[in-house]
Amino acid sequence: MQNFFIRHKLSLGDIANLSDSDSEHIIKEKLYDIEDVIKIQTYEREFLAQITDITKSSVEIQIVEDLGERENEYTPSITIIQSLSNDTKFNYFIEKSVEIGIEKIIPIQSKYSLKTKAKAIRDTGYWNKLVKDAVEQSRNIFPTIIEKPVRINELRNRDLEGIKICLSTESTSIKPKYLNELLRTVDLSLPIYIAIGPEKGWSSSDINIFKDMGFEFVKLKGNILRTETTGLVIGSIIKYLKGEI
Repeated sequence: MQNFFIRHKLSLGDIANLSDSDSEHIIKEKLYDIEDVIKIQTYEREFLAQITDITKSSVEIQIVEDLGERENEYTPSITIIQSLSNDTKFNYFIEKSVEIGIEKIIPIQSKYSLKTKAKAIRDTGYWNKLVKDAVEQSRNIFPTIIEKPVRINELRNRDLEGIKICLSTESTSIKPKYLNELLRTVDLSLPIYIAIGPEKGWSSSDINIFKDMGFEFVKLKGNILRTETTGLVIGSIIKYLKGEI
């Protein structure tokens, strides 16, 4: 039975709509009919739901059985790997990430980061407070997860399965694609990791790490964005294409 994900909390008897992308897929492929039962996952629980209505653009469901807590750990839809910057910029980035619904942030110390891993670890308590305040303001159901800062070479130990994108204007042996060109060729239902460097950019050693990890290098058209806004812009574009914003 195929699983479908809904971002907000659900309980027995609730009526909800599937995401735009899931609804479009079901309608286009004629996968289900009214009264068919499907499996629904939220961040915390699994449910069985009955399809109650199918229109030209949406699929409505009603929760008919609570299957309990999810057995598998939730894999965030979008994770931003953000090079550490000064406090003001990084705090702004955190607040706005929560507002637009970025699920996870991995702060990294790259060669030209303005703060070290050791110093940034002391800020994690304050970062979580920023998340809490931003969640209350934006009414985001699921708070953004901020991992403890790591050095960029420690990313090699991570099993990052999905689409891996590194924004880069630096010279590499691989010519960066424009973001819009890359997004036309990938499966946006997969987890997406977006690596954003500091104002000074990535070093050659940073670039080599991302190459070894299988990241695709991309660039943006138009204006040059600051480090604290670049990930937010790319994340927002992807969330829009995924039907999540």
